[in-house]
Amino acid sequence: MAQTSPNRKVHDWSSLHQDVVDSIAKRIVSPADLIAFAAVCKAWRSAAIKEYFTSQSTLKSPVLMIQANNKEKGTLTPEFYNSSKSTWSKGTFHKLGLLATKKTKQSFYSSLGWLVAVSEDLKVDLLHPLSHAQIELPDINKVRNHHQQQSFSGVPYEFIASKFVLSSSPSWTCDYIVTVIYRILGGWGFWRPGEDEWTRVGRNIMDLAHYKGQFYAVDFDGNIMVCEIAEPEQPKMRIVVPKVPMEPMCASVDQSLYLVESQGALLVVLRLRQWFSSTTEFRVFNVPLEGCGKCWCHWSDLQVKNLGDNTLFLGRHNSSFSIECKKNKNFVCLGNSICFTVDFCECLALTNGDMDASYFVFNMTDGKIKPCLGKRLNLRAPYLWIQAPF
Repeated sequence: MAQTSPNRKVHDWSSLHQDVVDSIAKRIVSPADLIAFAAVCKAWRSAAIKEYFTSQSTLKSPVLMIQANNKEKGTLTPEFYNSSKSTWSKGTFHKLGLLATKKTKQSFYSSLGWLVAVSEDLKVDLLHPLSHAQIELPDINKVRNHHQQQSFSGVPYEFIASKFVLSSSPSWTCDYIVTVIYRILGGWGFWRPGEDEWTRVGRNIMDLAHYKGQFYAVDFDGNIMVCEIAEPEQPKMRIVVPKVPMEPMCASVDQSLYLVESQGALLVVLRLRQWFSSTTEFRVFNVPLEGCGKCWCHWSDLQVKNLGDNTLFLGRHNSSFSIECKKNKNFVCLGNSICFTVDFCECLALTNGDMDASYFVFNMTDGKIKPCLGKRLNLRAPYLWIQAPF
């Protein structure tokens, strides 16, 4: 076996001229590669952050985040995988160093490229995976109505929330809103910078999306509502579009609804699956907000059969988003498809079978579903998409 020469010089990469480091950073097209580049030293991190904030258009491939078991700490260590053609088959995972330093157990969510971490002590933090910026939010059980705080007692931290959605990225503005959909307790809540508690709204909803300056929600009956939260003391929800066409309720069919903006339009996506089995179908509809309160066409006329060059990204722990594949030549998908991660029930079914997959792709053209990136599913920590640029 070859021995390493004791006289071999170890390079001090931090001593490279800053112009050279900046030049290297400008050639990086993958978000995951940029994060790995930033981890080398402070000088390289500075160049990476500068490139990220000045060249958003070159870094648009999403990142898939998983959580691997850390046997030494008894926690889950966040890792992510770059969804690009060049590295898709290599199986290389990159750890997010900032998140691994947290000693307490955490459940993670993502929106607009930021991660939201809920700890077992109910602390909530916004985390940026590249700059390592951290924003402390109020504890998840701090809500405006005192009696509601008691309802969090005994609920495991990973089951308190199902999703967080940002109105805009804290990377670009201080005027943003964080919303949360409560999982077991029901209802949803929101928080603005400067507030010391969450405002909780009692109505149960399935998904949230921020679209053209307002939050929209869809409830379990398929009603699409606008969330009026200008006055935190009196938040209101108003139905703007009646029921999305769903399958009749029965013991064998489970249904989920997602809201996502794509190419300037608000879409609602119906996901169908058999109970404790895998997803079988997706149906996509345009939400007719311009016809709110007026007579408009039937839902059948609003169904989207072709997404064109766009791919939707849906997941249990991330806010939904869409990318245009033509502008992302480094990305693995080819458009007119839906990339989705599995939920708890589906994870149970798949882990009891022979199929390992981190996520799946639904082809809108032929209706087929393909498993991707074989990796054992984790019941405790569903995989999630991190939107780029982040």
